[in-house]
Amino acid sequence: MAGPVALVINGRRVAARAGQTLLDAALAGGQVIPHDCATGQCDTCRVRVHAGTVDDAGTRLGDTVLACRARLAAGTEPETVIEFDEVPDTVRRRGSIESVVALTPDIVEVTVALRKRLVYLPGQYVRVTFAGLPPRDYSPTLRADGSGELNELIFQIRRQDGGAVSPHLGRRIGAGHAVTIEGPFGHAFHRLGRGRLVVVSSGVGWAPAWAVARASRLREPQRDLVVVAGGRHPHNLYMRPALDWLRDRGASAILTCSGEAPPADARPGRPTLHLPMLTAADTVLAAGAPGMVAAVQFLAAVAGATCHADPFHPAGRSTDADDVPDTNFIRRFLQRLSGNRSTQADSPAE
Repeated sequence: MAGPVALVINGRRVAARAGQTLLDAALAGGQVIPHDCATGQCDTCRVRVHAGTVDDAGTRLGDTVLACRARLAAGTEPETVIEFDEVPDTVRRRGSIESVVALTPDIVEVTVALRKRLVYLPGQYVRVTFAGLPPRDYSPTLRADGSGELNELIFQIRRQDGGAVSPHLGRRIGAGHAVTIEGPFGHAFHRLGRGRLVVVSSGVGWAPAWAVARASRLREPQRDLVVVAGGRHPHNLYMRPALDWLRDRGASAILTCSGEAPPADARPGRPTLHLPMLTAADTVLAAGAPGMVAAVQFLAAVAGATCHADPFHPAGRSTDADDVPDTNFIRRFLQRLSGNRSTQADSPAE
């Protein structure tokens, strides 16, 4: 039978009952654990379990579980203690497109001017609805020189052939187009720390990676920072000026190109080929294609490093097994590594 359980969330005690999910128990007690899908898909509600008995429902990674799936269970300990990272509240904002600038033949920079500022943490993502079109999730970032106004959101978006939204950017969608923003979401954001920070990105995964790397240089300039960024085609290596900015401020920055004829300033191959040897003291952030993210998660898991990941799934594409990398085996592997601490926030990007 379900009995009473003492639940402590970020130091605050609430009354709960065995059998409740951590998320439901928290909400019933007036404590809001950040969440999005509430179905175990997005990882936004991942929490650390410090004490107590929890049925993890197969979601455990190291000392963390998904609050929307894991349930309280009666045990010998007097209370169950969990913790989550405090994040800004999810809000809705309205605005309009200020500019659409081509960064490469495939990638555009979209600047949205908001009527009221939206507070988010570097690396988080938001849900963007261009008037008359379906919503898409994008990560706010900064321009290559690090600039950006408080009432602006800047996105770097790849135009996807056959997409419902991105092909219209700079055409049907231009300056003055109305935009609705909801967010922020996600837990792959910049956190202060002592160990080395390793940031890895591919393609437009550079958007959140650049936001995190820049925040680290400004907030913790003495922290060791390694940044690896790449693309498949040389003409899409638009992150060069930002990497130079990081190098000028003491970071180790590596540019890669996995396609044919890589330029002289880029190392050949995928970003994962050029990662430093990871250790348990490292914090790793990965953003980009699901296959690349899965590989980084695997390498971090083997080393026992903390990993926050943001795989970019093109919206509206086929989900057939032949089209999407099978990353489930990575998750199963991570769940078997008792010492690893890994979180993931899905950020679909078209």
